[in-house]
Amino acid sequence: MLNGSTAEHIAFTGTGTAYDPETGEALIYAPAATHRVVSLSQYTAHRERKSFRGRQDNFTFSVLETLHEVTSVLTRAQRGFLFLLQCYINYDDGRLISANKSPMTTEDMRKALKMDGRRKKSSFYDFLNRCVEHGIILANEDGSYSVNERYHFRGTSQTGLSVIKSYTAKIKRMYGTTRPEDLGLIYTMLQLTHYGSNTLCANPSEQVPEKVRSLNRKELASVLGISVGEISRRFPTFTVDGEYVIAKVSVGGVDSYMFNPWIFYRKMTQPDETLRTIFRVKAK
Repeated sequence: MLNGSTAEHIAFTGTGTAYDPETGEALIYAPAATHRVVSLSQYTAHRERKSFRGRQDNFTFSVLETLHEVTSVLTRAQRGFLFLLQCYINYDDGRLISANKSPMTTEDMRKALKMDGRRKKSSFYDFLNRCVEHGIILANEDGSYSVNERYHFRGTSQTGLSVIKSYTAKIKRMYGTTRPEDLGLIYTMLQLTHYGSNTLCANPSEQVPEKVRSLNRKELASVLGISVGEISRRFPTFTVDGEYVIAKVSVGGVDSYMFNPWIFYRKMTQPDETLRTIFRVKAK
C-alpha cells in the first residue's frame, strides 16, 4: 500500500478502453506523462531479453571483429584448446577459474584440456606460451591467468561490438567427444556467422537477407583451408547431446551451412521458428 492505494491502483489510474468510432476496434488509452504504450511484439522481445540476461552464466561472448587475430597465430588444435578454456572465464574480469571459483593453475588447465601426459605437457606449454606471447591469454602478477576480453568475455557486451554466444556446457561436452582440431575448425567458423540467420557467409553483418552471401562447400573449404572432402566427411560428425552442430541447407542444388543456435547464436532473443525447425532433426 502507498498512501492508501495499491501498486495496481496506481499503475492503472487514468487508463481505460475506448472504441474507434469508425471501426469499433477496442483501443487502450493512458496519460502520456506517466505511461508508455508498447506493442505485443515489443513486450515479448523485452521479456525474452530479460530471460536472456538471466542466463548469462551459461555462455561466453566471442568478438567477431578480432577472432582473425587468434586464428592467424594458433594452429587448429590450439584453437580447440582455447575454445575450451574460454568456457572457464569468470564473469566480468576474464580470469580463468575452476569449478570452486579459485583461479586456474596450469595444472588445472591441463586437466581440463585432458593434457596430463608428458608429451601432452609439452604441447600444452607450446599452446599457453603462444597465447601469452600474442596477448590472447594474459599472465597476471598474482600467478593467475585471464583471457583477453578483446577476444572472449563473459558479462555485459559493449555497444557496437559484433559478438556471438557460445553455450559453455555444450562446448565442454563437445570437447570430450570431438578432436581439438575439429573444435578448432568450428572456432574458426564463428567469425563467418550471420547475425540474423546463423548462416555461414561472406558478409555476416549484412542486414538485408537477400544480400547475404552464403558460402557453399567449395567456398567454405577455401576459407577454412581444407578440402571439400573434409567438409563432407567431418561436418556430419559434429554433434553434441544428440544435436547436429552444423546444418547443410540445399536449395536448387546449391548448398549452404548454418550453425545450431542452441550452441552458437548472435541474437539476444530466442532463435526463430525456422532455425528451431531445421535443428529439430536429431543425430543418429
